[in-house]
Formats: sequence, C-alpha cells, structure tokens
Amino acid sequence: MAGSINKIDSDFLKKDIRYLKGVGPKKQSLFRRIGVKTVEDLLFLVPRRYEDRTKITPIKDITPGENVTIQGRITLKGKRRLFGKEGFGIIVDDGTGWIEVVFFVKNMRNLFSVGEKIIVTGRVEFDKYYQKPIFIHPEYSIIGKDSNDEIVAGMVIPVYPQTEGLDSRFIRKLVYEILKNDLDFPEYLPRFIIERENLSPLSDSIRKMHFPDTIEEGEKARKEIAFRELFQFFWRLNLERENLRKAYPLSKKGTLSTKFLENLPFSLTEGQRRVIKEIENDIEKNVPMQRLLQGDVGSGKTVVAIYSMLRAVENGYQATLMAPTETLADQIFLVLLNFVSGLPIKLALLKGSTKTKERRQILHDLKEGDIDILVGTHALLTEDVEFYKLGLVVIDEQHKFGVLQRYNLWRKEEEYTPHLLLMTATPIPRSLALTLYGNLELSLLKERPLGRGKIETIIKVERKRDEVYSWVFKKVLKGEKAYVVVPLIEESDYSREKGIKDLFNLYDYLNVIKPDGINIGVLHGRMKTEEKRKVMEDFRAGRFNVLVSTTVIEVGIDVKDATIMVIEHADRFGLAQLHQLRGRVGRGEKKSYCILIMSEGVSEEGLERVKALKKYESGFDLAEIDLKMRGPGEFLGTRQHGFGGFRVFHFYRDRDIIEKVRDYVFKLRENKIKLSEEEQLALSKLKERLKEAYYVA
Repeated sequence: MAGSINKIDSDFLKKDIRYLKGVGPKKQSLFRRIGVKTVEDLLFLVPRRYEDRTKITPIKDITPGENVTIQGRITLKGKRRLFGKEGFGIIVDDGTGWIEVVFFVKNMRNLFSVGEKIIVTGRVEFDKYYQKPIFIHPEYSIIGKDSNDEIVAGMVIPVYPQTEGLDSRFIRKLVYEILKNDLDFPEYLPRFIIERENLSPLSDSIRKMHFPDTIEEGEKARKEIAFRELFQFFWRLNLERENLRKAYPLSKKGTLSTKFLENLPFSLTEGQRRVIKEIENDIEKNVPMQRLLQGDVGSGKTVVAIYSMLRAVENGYQATLMAPTETLADQIFLVLLNFVSGLPIKLALLKGSTKTKERRQILHDLKEGDIDILVGTHALLTEDVEFYKLGLVVIDEQHKFGVLQRYNLWRKEEEYTPHLLLMTATPIPRSLALTLYGNLELSLLKERPLGRGKIETIIKVERKRDEVYSWVFKKVLKGEKAYVVVPLIEESDYSREKGIKDLFNLYDYLNVIKPDGINIGVLHGRMKTEEKRKVMEDFRAGRFNVLVSTTVIEVGIDVKDATIMVIEHADRFGLAQLHQLRGRVGRGEKKSYCILIMSEGVSEEGLERVKALKKYESGFDLAEIDLKMRGPGEFLGTRQHGFGGFRVFHFYRDRDIIEKVRDYVFKLRENKIKLSEEEQLALSKLKERLKEAYYVA
C-alpha cells in the first residue's frame, strides 16, 4: 500500500494502520497497544532511542554489554540449546574472529545458508558456560537477500517502543517504506516563529526524527515537532478562553464564611490564608475563576474549598463539589456536614447509587434553588442535573476526570460561567502544570496544619512479616489504630505464582496470629456504599482497631487516631499512591508510622520508589522523582487523563520550550504581534482543525 503512492496526503494519513502492507488485523491490535491507530500516528511515533550503526566493529574488538554492529560470513549453522531452551544458532566470521548468534524462534534454519554474507547488530551478551561473547536474538540482514539492507547497518537507526509480537525492526521497515514518498503536511505556525526559532519544515522534521544522519539531528527534529505540538495545545486552550461567558461576581463577604472561620477548632496555616486571598481576588470579578489548588496530603485543601463554596452561597448562588469516587464523596460530605453544623446551609449528596426516589427529590430541590451545596460523583454530569444558579464548581482529585467531564460540569450554567476551583493532592511541578493547565492560575499549599504528628517510614522485607505484625498488635493494644493495605482483593493464579498477599488471604492470616483485644475489619471497592460507610464508622468508633483494605482508602479517609499504616508489597505501588496512603496517618498529634513490606525478588524500580518514599516527606519532592521515573501520563494515573494527547512532546526533554511557546501564544492572543494575511489564514485553519479534534464550546 505504502509503496504504491507518490505523495502522502491527509486522506492517506487518516488510514487505519491495518491497511498498510504486512500489518493486517492481528498486528493492528498490537499497534494499538503502543498508541498507533492511523498512518499519521505511526509517523509521529517517537523512537525510544537511536543506535549509531555507521561503524562496523571487528569481532575481535567486541565487548559484552555493548551494542555493536558486525559484518561477516556464515560459516556454520545448527540446533543450539541455551538456558535450558531449544534454539537455533549460526557462527559468523569476519576474518578477525568469530561469534555465535542464537535465536529462539521455530523454523529459522531455512533462513540462513552457509557462505552468505550477513550484518548483525544488537547487544552483546556473555555465555557463562562457554565463557565467550554471544548474540541472542539480534537484528540481522543477509546482504543481497533481504530488502532494506540499508536500514539495518551503515546509518543511525531508530529503535521504537515494542510489544510482544511487534518488534522495532518491523516498525522501522514500515516507516521507511512510507517515507520513500513525498510528505505534505500543512504549516500552521506563523512564519515569524519558524524563522526566529530556525525550525525546519514539518515534513523534514518527521523524516529526520526517524532517520537522522546523527543522533543529535534526530533529537533536534523531534524537538521541532514537539514545539509545534505544544503550540497547538496552548492555542487550543486559547480557544477555550475565547468561549468563556461572564461569571457571577461573588463580591459580598457575609456571615456564613465569617462564622465558618470563627468556628474552626484550629487556626488556618499561613498557606491557607494566602490561598483564600487568591481565591477571593478571583471570585469577586465577573471573569470566571480558573484556579488549580495543589495541596500535599493533609495540607487542608478541603477547608479552603468549603470557605469558597460558602462565599458562593452567601452571595445567593449554589456551589457543587465533584469527587472521583463514592467513598471520597461520602467522606467530603461528612466533613462538610461537620464543619457547617449550626449554619443555615442546605446540603445534598448525589451519587450513582442514590436511590431513584431520593435522586428525584434532590434534582427537584436543586432546580428550585432549595439546595445550596451539592456534593457528588460522576452522577453530577448527567443532563437531568440542573441548577438554579450555579456560582462555583469545585472538582477534587481533578486529574482523575477527563477534560470533557470537567468542562461538561463547568458548563451546567447556561447564561454564565461558574467560577472553577480544581484541587489535587498529587503535586505537579509548575512547568508541567503550565503545560497541562495553561489557562489556569496556580495556588500551592505545602505546609501541614499545626498539631500534626511526625510520620516515620520504615522498610521491612517479607520474611519479617510476623515480626512487623507482632509490633503492630502491641501498639494497637495500647489504644492506637492501624491500616493494612494490600494490592489485590482476591487470590489469583498470578498472585499465587508471585507470592502476593491478597486481602482475604491476609485477613485470615492476621486473625490466626492476633492476640485477644484485636478486632479486624475489611474494606474494599466492591462493597456497597453503605457497607463502606459502616466499616469506616466502626473503625473510627473503635469497634475495629485494625482495618485491612485495598487502595480504596487512598484519599478522603480521615481518622485522627489511626497512627500505623502497613503497606504489603509496597514495591508494587506507584510513588504518588504510596505517598497518598502514608498520608492517611499522622493526622493527629501522636507520632505515626508507615511500614513498607517489600516483595521477595523486588524489582530495581520498585526498590527505588520505596527508598524515595523513605527519604522524602514532601509530596512535591516525590512528584519530581515520580515524574522523572514514569513520565507525565503514567505519573497522573493513566495515560489518557488530562495530558492533552501529546505524541511527541516530552515534559523533561522539552521543559525548556514550555514558557517560550506559551509566551508566543499569549502575544498572539493579545495582538502584540502583527501577522501577514497568509499567517492569519494559517492560524484560522489551525482553529478549525482544533475545533474538529478537540472539545471547544
């Protein structure tokens, strides 16, 4: 298919990858695993790294552990047994020495003939049994027999993300065949930016990103594509800004918010006072507030949110708070009830599990204006949820919602745009926050409220499990409470094979070894809301003093006398998740403990995460480490959540251009740069393209 065209146009770029020669339905599903659905996706698939194969290394000079390219003749072939597996091997000799090349793929014997000239490239391993270097499953090309010899050796080679059944060599051949044709990508960037930044045409950048003359040229080309991608992202945010309606100014400061602050059983931190002032400055205007509040675990975001919602109510408007799970919505609602006790506020809670009759009454009261503050989950997004006058929207753990969901709630008010406060306990470095939420202002809450106890983080290996729980039980018998978190609810073949403790397995184990006076409860995501609520109330009231749970307690749970957190197989959790779990303790004055039990055979990455958690207490420090380790998409929970659909832009590699690109878009939006008619037309076309590709009201 690819070889039959002379010019690649937009129609070809939109073709499903399955229609390219050699792909088909089976490989189509494999390509989807690495995010490739269309031909265009394939062309924007960034090589994971490059290998410089311009140099042929003599066999006598190769060293185990290095990636090298050799060229020689096949002098022998035959069956080979290695690592207890049947395989096939060939001997390659280049006149300076010989090396064995082994494959563990069936029916390879007929692919090679003694006497043929071959190019082999890959990592050199070491055969401990024969004490010599060896290639295992390298790339190869038989000269004069294989097509595309030129993309195996003699040039800088792209190495792509792989998945089982889809290797880098196949992807490279596919891209190479497509790039034999002319590329025709429209240019959307204004010419003055292209000239000032010395950018190559997009088509040239794509070619060089895949097949550069040098590794440095490949990285430069990738960065040029990232620049354009980032420009389009910020331009899309600009379109969203253009479509904002006016907001209700919440300028009146009445008795509700004043009494709320006066009745708090603690003093606000300096950070809370600063953030409240920032929010007040925003909501008193008729321009909709768009503010992201980042607060470390236990920093007091909820108090700030409640104050903001009361400001809306005392100005005659409604407020709503959306949480990602029913457990978190329940917790926030209970906290809200407690904090506004004695104030003339009408509250309601709306969830997917809310019974039909109750839901009908809530919707009626909401539309009539008889509910001041509505707390809920995704259930708030349905069309039949109508407000009387919605003045403020608060979204908690907002990165767990898609962009569309966020805007659908924000646009519930038809004539005006409500003020918007997004909150997250996953601290995001400023430069990433600018990228994700380029049209939002940022507020930070770093310090913990006064009177919070210190948390000591302890690492233990699995064989010390009995010792750990013996210590935990002694502390609990003295009046403390403990959480025990496990990664799985039920046992499976995988968990048995890997020796992973599941919830019920561990619950049974603890009940066998516990002394009298220890009462153990269970909490997990499959339980009904009322069951979860009862378990938490029993734990809070002391009817249970040990709670075995899954990560359902990750956010929103606040039991002040819970001082011990044990995390089983801690190395299997993400760093941000570990920090969230640790934040469930240390909420009272007593010293608290977070005990991390490591799996047998812990991976290097898992060990690195756990060591980082022990070293750093600040979620902001941990966020930087997590981001470096996992990248933005994974760092935020899942790849698709909120990260703008970037294919080429990489936060760490491209952080130097974020402010620059954002500044260009700002100057264009404010008409501070004079454009030619041609440039204005290009931006108009970009606007239309983005309207098709993204949600813009």
